[in-house]
Order: sequence, then C-alpha cells, then structure tokens
Amino acid sequence: MQALENYNLDTGVYPTTKQGLAALRDKPRDVNQWNGPYLAREVPRDPWGHDYIYEYPGKHGAAPDIICLGADNQPGGDGQDADIVSWKKD
Repeated sequence: MQALENYNLDTGVYPTTKQGLAALRDKPRDVNQWNGPYLAREVPRDPWGHDYIYEYPGKHGAAPDIICLGADNQPGGDGQDADIVSWKKD
C-alpha cells in the first residue's frame, strides 16, 4: 500500500485495474509525473505464490482494492483459505 500511496502522490492517481501493480515497477505510457520504480523488486506474490488481485477504482472506498484469496486461491474460505483484503483492518 505504501508504494501505491507514493505512486498516487507523484501522479495524482492510482494505477488502473488494467495497469495493475506492474505500474509500480514499469511506467505506464499515458502517466505523467511517474517517478518510480516504487518497488525495489518485482511485484511480490502472496504467501502461497499467487498473484494479488488489484482493482481500481475499488468497491470499498477511495483506495484500490487488493485481495489475497488465501491458500486455496478461491474466494471465501476459512483458516488459511480465508481471503485477506485491503479494506478490512482485522
């Protein structure tokens, strides 16, 4: 989230869903004031090796939605299979 906030401070917007988290490493063609890369390494994967789901505009506030689908890589679930989402601060 910190890298996304830095991107937003520089460009005035968050990356679109289409641009995705890759915009934190590689400058999108149509973005001005990009001053990245905003991540020192490639976009990380979740603890189970899956890509995070990134959506902007999101459905849960002004910030982008970032979703980890848990160990089973499927929506919902309990325990290690439970989703981890950016808009809940449990």
